Amino acid sequence: MQWALAGAFILGAGLLLASLQQNQPPPALPSGQNVRVLLSYRLNGGSFEGQYLFPGLELLPQGGRVQVLSGPNPENLRPIVTVFADKPLSFSLQNGGLVASSEGQVWALEAFVRLKPADPATPVQYRLLASPRPNLEPYPGELWLENRGSGLLVVNVVDFQDYLKRVLPSEMPASFHPEALKAQAVAARTYAYTRQQANTFWKQFGADVDDSVSEQAYNHTRTHPATDAAVDATRNQILTFQGTPIQSFFFSTSPGATASIEEVWPDRPAQPYLRGRPQAKPHAVSIQSEAEALAFFQNWNPQGFYDAASPFWRWKLRLSREELEALLSRTLPERARAAPPFVQTPEGPLSPDAPGFALGTLEQIRVLGRTSGGYVTELEIKTSTGRFVVRRESHIRSLLRPHKALTGGGDVALERWQGEPRLNFPTLPSAAFALQEERDAQGRLLGITFWGGGFGHGVGMSQYGALGLAQRGYDYRQILEHFYPGARLEALP
Repeated sequence: MQWALAGAFILGAGLLLASLQQNQPPPALPSGQNVRVLLSYRLNGGSFEGQYLFPGLELLPQGGRVQVLSGPNPENLRPIVTVFADKPLSFSLQNGGLVASSEGQVWALEAFVRLKPADPATPVQYRLLASPRPNLEPYPGELWLENRGSGLLVVNVVDFQDYLKRVLPSEMPASFHPEALKAQAVAARTYAYTRQQANTFWKQFGADVDDSVSEQAYNHTRTHPATDAAVDATRNQILTFQGTPIQSFFFSTSPGATASIEEVWPDRPAQPYLRGRPQAKPHAVSIQSEAEALAFFQNWNPQGFYDAASPFWRWKLRLSREELEALLSRTLPERARAAPPFVQTPEGPLSPDAPGFALGTLEQIRVLGRTSGGYVTELEIKTSTGRFVVRRESHIRSLLRPHKALTGGGDVALERWQGEPRLNFPTLPSAAFALQEERDAQGRLLGITFWGGGFGHGVGMSQYGALGLAQRGYDYRQILEHFYPGARLEALP
């Protein structure tokens, strides 16, 4: 997340590098080309408030002096104080108001706060202190704070290159092949640029993206020379289709194929550059029946699969009927409340989110739909109280979370084709799986083994697949053409 390339790979005509000449540095990004990132107080906080609201903020400015500005809105800020480098600076809520303090001095602030370098020529980084997230690296650029009454929202305004240098090692190991790292750099830059231009959910909070895997992981891992080099080598380069930046989705590991966007996310339109494609050679992955799916996922021979370096290329999970009943009793109502259009009750006297819902005895779990590459798109849960149909990969993965807190028993082991089993994994690694039932002599369900493969949603570029192609001799342009066919590699003006 190795094989030699047999024969030359001819770069498709659809992938061109525009406006970049050999041995000539690319133009600088336009003035003000920054990304605004909403920071998480803690990852997986369970709710928006739990993840993003800081009860207070302690930080250490490093590198230069910091000017603190404040006002009733972002457009009307006035200077409050300038703080020296390496002097702790704290922000806290007192009686609903926001105050700052440093070295025994206290300043009353209004709802919005901006922290910026006092000298534009001297960059500043901000180290967050007393954070529930361990080993956080300092944040470059500026910080913007908003008092939400019950906590602070914190947005990091950061230069595009600095942002990407903290995204890349958080999304892809620095040990990966340099060409895979370059492909990831272009995909990450394109993704952030597209989100910056879009009316995203985060805009209401003064941000373009957040720092979690909901968008792109940012500043989870320290910068590294190898990932810095990939960002610099691809400076300004993005992918476009018919003149528009693409939706450059990516994920960890494919089981041997990617999926088309409209198959995985039925509420999104099809895109020519986001079509499901086999990720194996000479294998032609095309699953037409559940018997074929089971045989495909039970094949743990990695030969020819681009993603086989990933421990999650193949995995399996066994749950007893009792564990599944305990799990589904919790997750089925949860999914029905969170996404009613994707949880249907064609039979049964009671909706899963209704008071008094009881799952009853589990009789069968059955795949009703899947992509030709193996990703389940529709799953049926049949019990003694009714029949329930769950659609969309994210809901199917959340429905079947293999964690003892939900199954009600001992540790749940997710076996992988390489490495130690993972206990109590937070979600099903992917929606690419097939079912193997166990029944007693009377036909009653005893348990189910989920034979699966891959990690992530399956749309766009597989990161371990990029590694496998790089190890076969593909350069980053060829890797991008493979995963986003028809896209053009261009330079921002």
